[in-house]
Parts: sequence; structure tokens; C-alpha cells
Amino acid sequence: MTLRRLALLAPFLLAACARGDLPEAPPPADAIPSPGLFTLSPGTPADGTVRLTLARGSATARGTLQTNAQSFPFTITGLSVQDGAPARATVTGRVFGLERSGDFAGTYRDVGGVASDLGAALRLGNDNLVLIELRSAPPGLALGVPPQGATVTLGR
Repeated sequence: MTLRRLALLAPFLLAACARGDLPEAPPPADAIPSPGLFTLSPGTPADGTVRLTLARGSATARGTLQTNAQSFPFTITGLSVQDGAPARATVTGRVFGLERSGDFAGTYRDVGGVASDLGAALRLGNDNLVLIELRSAPPGLALGVPPQGATVTLGR
């Protein structure tokens, strides 16, 4: 490139840099959405429901997602059930933020916060901003997820 062409382009290059609109570095791959992103307004309608069957001592639970008059089987691995729980239990919940069924799969972490109703026992959110509120389970059943999360896979 000649010196004259460079001199002509210099004001444009400086203006682009001065505006500060250069792209920022992407977030790290293990970035976790803020729990504040999973806040629900009172009366927010659910996008679907889930039903899980848990077995004591098993790291994998099977369930069904019901949304838009369709049923999608799924498995979740990493959901922990404390000792002293019944041998087999069924837990239900509501799903929010579901735009398409594929958004349901992923890694879910405990996003805590105040549950939108008093019956929610555990609030889990994924990177697609899908929120699952699991209902209070049978007596003696305490649910949790490890810091690395629990993984939901559609299909069986």
C-alpha cells in the first residue's frame, strides 16, 4: 500500500478505534448465567411441565417434558438425592423460558433465589436461560446438584 493511500485511510482507522466499538473478548466457555436472569414475575405462565422418576443411589433420573401438547423423554445425570430418601420417588416441576424443545437440553445449575411459589424445592437454570422449578418432593427427599451442574439429555 502506498504512503498516499495510507494517509487517506488514516482518519477512518483512527475514528473506528476512537469510538470504542471494537469487539470484546467472548465470555469463557464455562461462564454461568447470573441467577438474576432467572427471576420470574408473579403470574408468569409456565412453558411446560416435567415429571422425574428418581431412584435412591442412582445418579441418573428419567423424566418427561410436556410442552405444546407434546411429550419429550429425557434423562438427567448429576441430580443428587440425599440418603434416607425413599427407594423410588416421583418429582414434578414447571419449566420457564422454553422457546423450542432443543433449549431444554444442557447443563443445569442451582440458581437458588426465592421460588415463585412456596411449593418449589429446587430451581435449576441452564445456559439457554431455561428454568426448571422442581416441586417439593415426598418427605425425606432432599434434591441438589453439584457445583459443575446436572446434565439433561433429550431422548432415552
